[in-house]
Amino acid sequence: MEVLKESNLTERKFVAADLEKCTGCGVCEMVCALKREGVYNPQRSRIKILRLHQIVNMSAACRFCEDSPCVAACPLDALTQSETGVIMVDEDKCDGCGWCIKACPYGAIVMNPEKGTVMICDLCGGEPQCVEWCPEEALALVTQKEFDENLRKATATKLINGTLMLSKSKSDEFKQTENQTNLKESENLQKVEETKAKREALDLLLAAFSEPYPIDILVYGMYVKKYLAFMVPGASKEKIEKTLSWLSDAINLVEKSGRK
Repeated sequence: MEVLKESNLTERKFVAADLEKCTGCGVCEMVCALKREGVYNPQRSRIKILRLHQIVNMSAACRFCEDSPCVAACPLDALTQSETGVIMVDEDKCDGCGWCIKACPYGAIVMNPEKGTVMICDLCGGEPQCVEWCPEEALALVTQKEFDENLRKATATKLINGTLMLSKSKSDEFKQTENQTNLKESENLQKVEETKAKREALDLLLAAFSEPYPIDILVYGMYVKKYLAFMVPGASKEKIEKTLSWLSDAINLVEKSGRK
């Protein structure tokens, strides 16, 4: 007798999502609510999509348990189970106490927010519309054994892929941080070098200001252009042009001062 019960249990099929296909789009919830309640509202759906993680979406629908705990928990006998395992709700008896919701180990029973009674998947009488309308073909009727096997396989695949993606993300983040650090260090070094070059150039100009003739300033300027800029490690065309620009501004200031 126990073997027969186990056989019946494993052969009963319920709606389940393939974790490798399900995107958590929620179309199944909308279709269910529209088909069974005539409203476009996921809160009135008998199937729920559990978004457990950014890489895992799982459906929750009645699994038609043998000796269903929800039926046993109902204090008003509002729930009964057919020979095929489908749980039927007598809305005239159900007062929305929620004992069946707490008893369900799969979170497959939901409260109708309008009627105040519970809702349970009944496979739409044998042709579940959620399975038919799923855009990713992620939903199917499966036995408990098939579900467990698919769950183990999909979870392993998801976790491995997720770990690899996380590892790659961390690696890319590290490289990006390292590149930013190197760039910042390079920029800081360039600023230090430019500041040093500017200071040395201005020191030369300051010395030139003490000369009686502007031609001496030009001589100092030519010296800076020819030697000083190239003394700075990693001197570039831009750096030399900046040095000459500082010199030009300084010479203009001297000329405007009236010193001849």
